[in-house]
Amino acid sequence: MNKLRHLLVFSLFFATPVFSEVGTTSSIRGNVNVASAQITIKNTSTGIVKRVTPNDDGTFSASFLPVGGPYTLAASAPGYQSESVEGIFLILNDTTNVSIELVSASGDLEEVVVTASRGAVRIKVGTGTFLDRAAMDGIPTINRSVADFAKIDPRVSINSASSRNAEISVMGQNNRFNDFAIDGVSFNDPFGLNANGFGSMRNPISLDFVDQISIDVTPYDVSRGNATGGSIGVVTKSGTNDFHGSYYTTSRDQDSLGKFNGKKFSTFSEDITSITFSGPIIKDKLFFFVGYEELEGSSPVLYGTKDSGAPNVAEDVTTAIANQIKSIAQTRYGYDAGEINNISFPETHEEYTVKLDYYINDSHRAVLNISNSEDSYPRKYNGGPVVFSNNYYTKPPVIDRESITLFSDWNDRLRTKFKYSTYDMSEDDASVGAPYMPESKITVGGDEVFLGGDRYRGANLININSEFLTFKADYDLGDHLITAGFEQEESSIYNLFIARYNGEVYFDSVDDFAAGTWSYLRFHTPISGVMDVDTAAAAFDVEKTTMYIQDRWNVNDDLTVQYGVRYDAAETPTEARLNPKFLARNGVPNNSRFDYDKVQPRTSFNLNLQPERLGFLSKVGVNVIDSTVRGGYGLFLGRIPNVWYGNQYSRSGGATDYNRFRGFSETVGVMPAVSDCSPEFWWTGPCSDYQIRGAYFGDAQGTDPNFEAPSSWRSNLALDFVTASGYSVTLEINRDRVDQGVFYKDLQLTSTGTTRADGRPVYSSASPDLYLTNSSQGSADAFSFTIAKSFGDLKAMYAFSSVDAKDVYPLTSAQAEGVYGNTQRWDGENLKARPSNYMIDSKQILSLDYTTQIFGQNDTRFSLVYVRKSGERFSVVFDEVGYNSVGGSPNFYADNSLAYIPTGATDPNVVFTSAAVAAQVMSHINNTGLSNFKGTYAPRNAFEGPKFSKLDLRITQDINVWRDHKAILYFDFLNILNYLNENKGQVKEYNYNSSRQIVLGGSTGVDDQGRYIIAGVDPDDNLNVYNNDGQSVWQMNFGFKYQF
Repeated sequence: MNKLRHLLVFSLFFATPVFSEVGTTSSIRGNVNVASAQITIKNTSTGIVKRVTPNDDGTFSASFLPVGGPYTLAASAPGYQSESVEGIFLILNDTTNVSIELVSASGDLEEVVVTASRGAVRIKVGTGTFLDRAAMDGIPTINRSVADFAKIDPRVSINSASSRNAEISVMGQNNRFNDFAIDGVSFNDPFGLNANGFGSMRNPISLDFVDQISIDVTPYDVSRGNATGGSIGVVTKSGTNDFHGSYYTTSRDQDSLGKFNGKKFSTFSEDITSITFSGPIIKDKLFFFVGYEELEGSSPVLYGTKDSGAPNVAEDVTTAIANQIKSIAQTRYGYDAGEINNISFPETHEEYTVKLDYYINDSHRAVLNISNSEDSYPRKYNGGPVVFSNNYYTKPPVIDRESITLFSDWNDRLRTKFKYSTYDMSEDDASVGAPYMPESKITVGGDEVFLGGDRYRGANLININSEFLTFKADYDLGDHLITAGFEQEESSIYNLFIARYNGEVYFDSVDDFAAGTWSYLRFHTPISGVMDVDTAAAAFDVEKTTMYIQDRWNVNDDLTVQYGVRYDAAETPTEARLNPKFLARNGVPNNSRFDYDKVQPRTSFNLNLQPERLGFLSKVGVNVIDSTVRGGYGLFLGRIPNVWYGNQYSRSGGATDYNRFRGFSETVGVMPAVSDCSPEFWWTGPCSDYQIRGAYFGDAQGTDPNFEAPSSWRSNLALDFVTASGYSVTLEINRDRVDQGVFYKDLQLTSTGTTRADGRPVYSSASPDLYLTNSSQGSADAFSFTIAKSFGDLKAMYAFSSVDAKDVYPLTSAQAEGVYGNTQRWDGENLKARPSNYMIDSKQILSLDYTTQIFGQNDTRFSLVYVRKSGERFSVVFDEVGYNSVGGSPNFYADNSLAYIPTGATDPNVVFTSAAVAAQVMSHINNTGLSNFKGTYAPRNAFEGPKFSKLDLRITQDINVWRDHKAILYFDFLNILNYLNENKGQVKEYNYNSSRQIVLGGSTGVDDQGRYIIAGVDPDDNLNVYNNDGQSVWQMNFGFKYQF
C-alpha cells in the first residue's frame, strides 16, 4: 500500500485537498432576493456558524454540513428587514432548499422568523427511505438489527428475523451487492462469507451510536457507487455544547419467547449493555462522542437425540447409540467427540467508537473516527440434530476502523472534503474440538451423525487490510453546482482456506466406523507438506480508482437537473499461479488478472409541479396543494466479494492435492486406530500407501480476462404530492436492467450428444475447470405506493410494493463450485434469467405511531408495525439417487435437476415403480401448480413459498427525572399474531430455494432408454419452519435507558 501512503503525503503537503466521498454530510441551497445580503447558517446545538455571500443572482449554497441540527438560517442586508428560518434538520446525502424574500425596512420592525416547515424544502431525486433518531426509536426491535429498520422501505426484503443471519435484499438483489457504510466508510463483509453482508456476526454498529439511517436504491449522485443492490448508510452521533449520555440495558432468556409445537423455547440467555457519552472539550470548538456496547449470552439448546426431549430430535439415533459412537471415537481414534445433547456455547460481542469533531476555525473542520468490534459466535455447519459439540466451530471476527476527515471552505465558491480511512479485519475460524480429526459422517437409519473437526475450519484464516483515500470538491457557479472527486482504495488480502484440509469421511454404519471402513473420502493436502498451509493461501492485492464530475443545475425555482459521469477501475496487480495443464486443456490461462473499468453516466431531476397540473385528481375528491415529479437514469457499477477474486488464487491446482474417492480404496486404507497411526491426515502417514499427487494434476479455477464486476442500468420515476387534508402520497416505478452480471462456466463441459427421454441434454466433464465470466441477462422492476398522514398525535403510514427481479445465478455460495453445482438447471449452462431467490413478489407495511401523556408530563409512545409479504421463490427438482445428476456432469450437484412433470401414469418419458406411486405422484401434480408444466419441466423458481405476516408493538414510557434527565422504559412485543394463534407468524421457507418433490429410483434415476424412474413424491420436501432464534414465535422484551 506504499503508493497510497505516498499519495496521501503528497496531498497533505503539496496539494489542495479537493475530493472525497459522500457519506456523512448534507447541504443547503437557496436564494434571496437581495444579492448583497449576508447569509448566516448556525448549528444551534454546537454554536458553529457558517457565513455565505450570495451570487449576483441571489443564489447561495453551503455543503459538507453535519447532518441533523437544528440549524437556523438568517439573511440580513442594509435597508431590509432581517429574516431567519429556524428548526432546519439536515438529512444524509440530501439537499435542503431555502428561499428567503427580504422586505424593505419601515419603522422599527423586528426580525421575521419562520419555521423550517414553511421555509425549507427537501430536494430528492432518487429512490430511498430515511430514518432519523426519532423514527428509529419508534420501531419495534429486540435484536436491535439494522434489518429491522431497513424493512420499512417497501422495496427491501428481509429473509429472516435473526440479526445474525438476516439477509437484506433490495429490489430482489443478492445481499452481497449491497453497500453498507458507517460515517462514509464501507463496513461490508470485506471477504463475502457472511449471510448478513456485514463483517460482524451481529449488528455492524450499536444503534445507540446512530443518528440517522438512509436506505437508497438509486443514489444518482456520481460521488456514490459500489452498489447494484441497496446503498445503506448510517451517521453516528456527534458531541454538542451540552453534555449528553445514556445507559441502556436489557436481559432476556427462554421465558420471553412463546412455545413452538407445544414446547417451550430452549434454554439460552442474552444480556446487552450500551453506554454513550458526548459533549464539549472546548465549547464551540472541540466536541467528542464515545460509545461502548457489549453482549454476553449463551446459544440456545436446539438439537439432540431421539430421546433427548430437545426441540429438534433425531429420527433413529438414541442417546445410547450416540454414546456408543462417542466411545468408539475415544477408544479407537483417541478423539473426544464432545457432547450430543444439551449443547450450548457462550456468545459475546463487544464494540466501542470514539468520534472527535474539531472546528479549527470558521472555514475548516476536522472529524476523527475510531472504532473496534469483536465477536465470538458459535455455530455448526452440518445440518441435522445429531452433531457432536466438538464439530461446532467459532467465528471470532475482529474489526478496526479509523478515519480522519477535513472539511474546508476556501471561499464562498469552493468547498472541499478530504478523507483518509483504514479498515482492518481478522478472523480465525476453528473447530471447538481437535481441528485435524477428519470430519466423519456416520449413517444411522434416517440420521447422519457428525463428529471430528469441521471440514471447512481445519485451515481457515482471513486477514484484510484496506486503506482509502478520497477527495471531493464543490464549486458554486450560481445556478450550477459543480462537483468533482477522486478516490483510491488499496486492499491486501490473505485468505487461508483449504476445504477438507482435515478430510471428510463417510461411514455407512456404526460398525463401519468402528472398523475404519469408509465409503467416501475427500481431502485437500498441500503438496509441499501437510503442515505447510501457507503455500495454499490466497494472498493478493486489490486496487480501485474512482473519478467523477457532476453538475447540479438549478434551472429555475421549480426544476433541478443533475447530470454527471463516474469512472471506476479495479485491478489485481499480481497474477495467480499459472496451471499449465489448465492452459493446455482449455486454450486459456487460469491466472488472468482482474482488470476492468466502467464509465457510468447518470442524470436525474426534481420538478416542482404546480397543483393545477394535477387537477384531474380533484375530480375524484383529491385536492393537491403541493406536488413533485422526480426521477433519473444511470449506470451503476457494484462491488464483488473479495472471495470471488480469491478463488483463482487459492484454487490454481499447483499447490494442493484435492482428491475424492466415492468408494473405499485399498491404497488409501482404513481410517486407522490411534494405536497404529494417527487418524489425522492418515492418507499421508505410514498406514496408507497413497502418494500425494504432483502439481497441476487436478482441476483449477480461472477468470475471463474481460470479466467485469456486476453493473446495472437503473431508473426511477416518482410522483410525490400532499393533499389539502394532510395526506402525503408517493407513487414510484423502478426499473433495472443488467449491463454485466456474474456467470460461471465449466470449460471442460461437453455434450455427450445424447438426451434423456424428455429431450434433456446430457453432459460430461472430465475436470471442473470453473471460469468466472459475465452474462448480460437479468432485470428488476418495482412499483411502490406510500401514503402517510398525521391525525393529531397519531401518525399513520401504509406502503405497498410489487417487485419482479430476475437473475441467472443466485450466487448463494462463496465457493465457485458451490455456486455452479447448486444452481437448479435443465440444460447444462444454457441458463435463462429467472425469478430471483431473494425476490418478494409483493409486500405491505402498515405503521401507527401514537404519543400521549398518561402520567403527568411524561410521554408515552405506542408504535405498531405490520408487515405482510409474499414467500420466497423456489424450484421443484428431482430427489436424485446418490451423487448422480440426470444432467450427466458430476459438477451438477445432485438434487438440483429441474423436475420433469409427467402428463399421467402412461407418460412415455417416465417409468413409475408401481401403480400406487403413479397415483400418488399424479394426485400431487394435479392438485398443485405443477399441473401447469405437465409434459415439460418446471422452470427455476416457478413457485412461491408461503406468505408471511408479522405484527410488532413497541411501548416507550418516558419518566422525567430532573431537568433534561429522564428514564425510558421499553417494551417490545414481536409477532403478536403468533401470540394470538400459534400457527400464525411462522417463517416458512424452502431450504436453498429447492423442493425435491419428485423422487427418483433405481441405481441412477434413469433407465437404459433415458426414462426417469419415479419412485415416489414428497410434497413438502425442504419446507422448514425456522425458529433457531425464535423468529417463528412471539417474543417480549423489556429494556431500560437512563438518558440526559
